[in-house]
Amino acid sequence: MGRDVAGRPQEHRRGTRFAITTSLLYREHGTSKWHAGVTVNASHSGVFFRVGGTPPSPAKPLDFILVLPLNGSSPAARVRCTGHVVRTEPSPLAGLGHAVAVAIDGYALEGRLQA
Repeated sequence: MGRDVAGRPQEHRRGTRFAITTSLLYREHGTSKWHAGVTVNASHSGVFFRVGGTPPSPAKPLDFILVLPLNGSSPAARVRCTGHVVRTEPSPLAGLGHAVAVAIDGYALEGRLQA
């Protein structure tokens, strides 16, 4: 994190973020149990999402699956990704879990879901 001209902390993101709210499944790489989350935003280089339970550990490699909505006449696309946890932070509201930022290391389009 850098500083702006007034000396305030300023976050540097790697790509333009798009507000995308969709379901997400994730697991620590090498494990078999999937956990559910909901995306807050995404870019070509990362995903920011919320989880209801314990967040994955920072710097851990993750496997995750996103269901990305396409335009109104096309079915959604399923994207399988690999990445690593950049940071986690508790929700400012009690009981709403944690937020997780993940940098995307690789991805593959698995195809479109049937409408």
